[in-house]
Amino acid sequence: MSLFIVQRTFLPRCKGRFLICVLALIGLSAPATTAEVEWRLAHYLQEEHFFAAGWLSDWVEELERRSDGRINIEVHPNNSLLRLAAIAPGVRDGVAEIGFGPAPVSPVLDLVELPFVADSAVHGTRIVNSLLEDQSLLNNDLSGLHVAVLQTNAPSLIHTKDKPVRIPADLSGLKMRGATDYIRDILSVLGSEPIAGYLAPQVYGLLEAGTVDGTIWPYEAMRIFNLGEQANYHTEMYFFVSVLGLFINAEALNSLPEDLRALVNDMSGPGVALSAATEWDKEEQRGRGNVIELGNTIIMPTPEERSTWREVAKSLIDERLNELSQSGMNAEQQYRELLQTATSLATE
Repeated sequence: MSLFIVQRTFLPRCKGRFLICVLALIGLSAPATTAEVEWRLAHYLQEEHFFAAGWLSDWVEELERRSDGRINIEVHPNNSLLRLAAIAPGVRDGVAEIGFGPAPVSPVLDLVELPFVADSAVHGTRIVNSLLEDQSLLNNDLSGLHVAVLQTNAPSLIHTKDKPVRIPADLSGLKMRGATDYIRDILSVLGSEPIAGYLAPQVYGLLEAGTVDGTIWPYEAMRIFNLGEQANYHTEMYFFVSVLGLFINAEALNSLPEDLRALVNDMSGPGVALSAATEWDKEEQRGRGNVIELGNTIIMPTPEERSTWREVAKSLIDERLNELSQSGMNAEQQYRELLQTATSLATE
């Protein structure tokens, strides 16, 4: 029954009982949920982003369905409840019960984001889940959080408008947009002029106007923002991945009835993470296919040229390892072990 019909048929009988009638109308116009558990999910992606509209939405719907409606999740996209860097800490603090976003500060997970560790989302996800197997490595970095999913996105590569880039020297003098301090550090070490201060949707116009000469991004982001129309060259040297996760407040999880807690645990773990990572890699291939359809040039460096990129990036890697060592970890040893793990998992 619509509120309009209720007003016409119900209000005449309410004279002298105004407050009771108003309360009755409120109840009729907004039926109460029957869910036992009301959770909020915060993430940084736009609603139409392939992962938000696809895998993440499916995960939420599946959890609600398998709980027979006893769990209801209210989704807050696009940094509307918690902003990017605050998502995991905000979930830990109970601002939201669930969050999808960057992993909390963790020296060990930082190693995964160093240049040339992972070459796909699935590869990066295998690496980070191998780290979860040894809790001593992560110490208390993930305390207060249940890790439903720990994954990486697809790796970022260089895209330029007018100049093909095969080796770092080709970046000399090019203005390259970088989203974070870390990315701008990478671009600077590689020899370009890093440009800050612009949001992702602005990059198309920046390339069109010649304000920047290129950017460093996964292919999937290129497709989302139609940047293949402006960046004509794509250098397939995979520089870095970002560690992401679907995190649940541990106290909220532990407060669930046993059967619902078991359901959440069943929808968590490495297998679930790999299914999420697979979607990132599929989208990456769609993005790559898009630039090919546009007639753009994909540059695949030779083994010798790849060695040149790695040598140039070594100073940044050494600097970062030194910073991490000051926090008390044996960063160089753990980095060597991580690379060995990455090599073994790349062959699976």
